[in-house]
Amino acid sequence: MQRRLRETLAVMQRVPILLSVAAIVFAAAVGLARPTAGQPAPAGSPLTIEGAVVMSVEDDFQTGRATRRYFLNHSGRHFDLVLTPGQAAGLQPGMTVRITGWLAGRVLTADPSDESVVVLHPAPR
Repeated sequence: MQRRLRETLAVMQRVPILLSVAAIVFAAAVGLARPTAGQPAPAGSPLTIEGAVVMSVEDDFQTGRATRRYFLNHSGRHFDLVLTPGQAAGLQPGMTVRITGWLAGRVLTADPSDESVVVLHPAPR
């Protein structure tokens, strides 16, 4: 009886370690499953929305780099746009576009297909 009790206690002592290992493996798998840059993950509610493109250029003079951030203005609301490099290359501020993707909060992630960003009207001159 004491032998069985000792074996049971030994197994019970290993359970927290096994759970910790399982949690670490799960966290690593989730990190590896994330898409790379330019491959947005479908998150949030799927939708198609139209609006005007707004672009912000953030200059880093110390490194000599500039970052372009894109937004969609729809009925007075601004959404952060997550686009592939190919989608972003075809956009100019002021264009009216239709974007198919996923909305999570105020972030609109365009579907990675080229057909998900459609220019409806060119940028005003």
